[in-house]
Amino acid sequence: MKNEMIQNNVADKEENLKVFDAFGNFTGRYAKRSVIHKLGLFHQEVAFIPLNDKKQILLQRRSKNKKSYPNCWTLCAGHVVENQTTLEAVQMEANEELGLNLKQEDFLLLIDKVKNIRDDNNAFTTCYYKIINEPVNFFKKEDVEVEELKWFDITDFEKMIKEEKNCIFKNNEFYNSIICKLKDFEKLKNS
Repeated sequence: MKNEMIQNNVADKEENLKVFDAFGNFTGRYAKRSVIHKLGLFHQEVAFIPLNDKKQILLQRRSKNKKSYPNCWTLCAGHVVENQTTLEAVQMEANEELGLNLKQEDFLLLIDKVKNIRDDNNAFTTCYYKIINEPVNFFKKEDVEVEELKWFDITDFEKMIKEEKNCIFKNNEFYNSIICKLKDFEKLKNS
């Protein structure tokens, strides 16, 4: 019962989100998270990708208690709530899910506001990255939302996207944009 209460209060918050049209324009309306997902409305999300010099990406396996995609691999990600910028949102997610205390200027833009449509979710997602050459145990996983953290080769990440197996990744515009950018890893590393 206590874990269920924690899950409902932390992992599946009932937040107010901005509603966007199918072209990524803010409509001036807001709705609760559950309403947005139930009606398939577009909203805004952020993702954060820690990378290392070995051309690896840090992924997290979602909690087995999550309502959607339990035990599936995903990026550090979350919703952009009412009156929050994407940088504020990604800073909060990196802190909550990975225990990283980063400044907003530490986050480097990978892709901006790309359509990300999954089974139960219509979003425009902005993705940030940072080069972090640390072992997995450097990161403090959020026990309510995250079961495991693991470094994956970028080629393995690409394979997960193509297969859509045991992961939240879909073979869509958002994830394919990430792969295109990550293949230019040396440029990212030096930016």
